[in-house]
Amino acid sequence: MTAVEAASRALGSAPHWVLNLLSFRNRLVPLVGLSPTSDTRHSDLVASLPLVHSSGRQTVFGYDDHHLLFRLIVEVGEGPANSQIIGMTTLVRCRSLVGWLYLAAAIPFHKAIIPSLLTAVERPD
Repeated sequence: MTAVEAASRALGSAPHWVLNLLSFRNRLVPLVGLSPTSDTRHSDLVASLPLVHSSGRQTVFGYDDHHLLFRLIVEVGEGPANSQIIGMTTLVRCRSLVGWLYLAAAIPFHKAIIPSLLTAVERPD
């Protein structure tokens, strides 16, 4: 499995509770000056995240706004298909107090969302 395939599986089959949280986030964050996630009609988006970089083993999604820089990295380790190690990491660089406050509020959700997304990767097609 490539990193793009793993990302598509994980992000393309997000549970409803994750989609509902994202929808709530997109309605709330413009009120404090943060960017909502991107328009999903663009071809270089997976689950409304813009593709920044992709190779066979690593795919990076992300966006920048004046409060924070966000990256989601999906990595696939070497090995046979039935025992590949898939990892997902979120990186955030805060650029303002609003960014720090947003990050503090988002961390508990990310700790629940990421493992939930990774379970979709191991399910057979």
